[in-house]
Amino acid sequence: MLCLRKPLACLVVLGVLGGAVSVAGEPAPTPPASTRVEMKRRIEALKGRTARLPLPVPTAEEAASGRSLVNNGRLRRTYLPASWTGFVIPGWGGGSSRSRPASTAAVLKTLQASPDYAFKTRLFWVVSRGNDCQYCLGHQELKLRRAGMQDDQIAALDCRWELFPQNEQAALAFTHKLTRSPHKLNEADITRLKTHFNDKQIIDIAYTVARYNAVNRWTASTGIPQDQSFGGEEQTELETPTSPEFANVPSLVAPLDVPARPDWESPQELEAALAEARTRTPLVELPAVDASKAVIAADTPGATPPVWLRAMSELPIALEAWRQRQGLVRDGQTDAKLRAQITYVSARENRAWYAAGHARTRYLALGGDEQALASFAALEQAATTPGHAEALRFARKLTSAPHTIVDDDVERLKAHFSNHEIAEIIDVTCDANGFDRFTEVLRLPLES
Repeated sequence: MLCLRKPLACLVVLGVLGGAVSVAGEPAPTPPASTRVEMKRRIEALKGRTARLPLPVPTAEEAASGRSLVNNGRLRRTYLPASWTGFVIPGWGGGSSRSRPASTAAVLKTLQASPDYAFKTRLFWVVSRGNDCQYCLGHQELKLRRAGMQDDQIAALDCRWELFPQNEQAALAFTHKLTRSPHKLNEADITRLKTHFNDKQIIDIAYTVARYNAVNRWTASTGIPQDQSFGGEEQTELETPTSPEFANVPSLVAPLDVPARPDWESPQELEAALAEARTRTPLVELPAVDASKAVIAADTPGATPPVWLRAMSELPIALEAWRQRQGLVRDGQTDAKLRAQITYVSARENRAWYAAGHARTRYLALGGDEQALASFAALEQAATTPGHAEALRFARKLTSAPHTIVDDDVERLKAHFSNHEIAEIIDVTCDANGFDRFTEVLRLPLES
């Protein structure tokens, strides 16, 4: 159940959140909306914003193809390698692209047939509110309406969790903590879920919520404008009336009082954490190794999958997730070493030791200097290629305080990188944040 606390003032302290130092003279980010009325106003107004990366007007060929014209998908297709596209989330039309419905309306119709569609959409709403991702909030508002929820029921997600069943209260609390404070999750958080869900369901919830966090960071930081129409509706009105009961109730989910992330641990503490990660026991029972081998046999015959793949191998999108992760390492216009550094920064900020071990191994295999991994300052100093230190600072801020990203953050990247490269820097950070959350909340053991 959501801990009822006295709402704090809408104050974001720049230069403190997540250790991300703001630039002198940079405009302060607009504080998150504290009430539902203001939230609705902002998600409707987002239709008029200009994307931070140019969003092309749909071509006549696109319009005639029947393919989804949702701004998020179009921006990804425009700027990212084909092997990176899609967020690979269960129930999101995952699986082979040949089997996916083409239009957004068809996708939503397919999703709504799933028995946990409304439940997972409620979780997505909480993730998006917790990250102040107005683009995703708009989509979830519309999807929950289609799922049959009244406005007051949706409003309760922001402040009245006691109105939901006990199992959903547990899932909502887990979702909020995994979103806002992944570095504070512990065994007790999984134990509370086990009162209501089995291990397979917990893996599914953890992976899905982790990927929602990746989606938020992409759509919010790229500044995608809200879609004028969505899911087959010509007009999608988001600034709808709110009942007096909920109109001015302060949010208990929005990031109004996010504390600073702690400084990185010393090299000695890092080594101890990685050593412990190699010997720990997962908090859930993982699928059998042979079953996970079978999942990737068509792609990588004879390979023994890493623990992260084994953990999700019973999800219907496991093979696609495996292929996408290989694409993130193999493909792209950005420097491979920079991508490894970004994943390391994300893992250290999130205290995700499994992910940190993977990122370090990849960075060193690419010829990186181990001394550069001792601290964030050391990474900055080692980044001699123009723009790389700026990219690392951006990744750190997007990891720990995504709601504080402003236009100037992306503009500074444009001084050194093309739009395609900036999209890749953002997407690598987003993916890393999802990977961090999934692998660490389950306490997956790091391969020796």
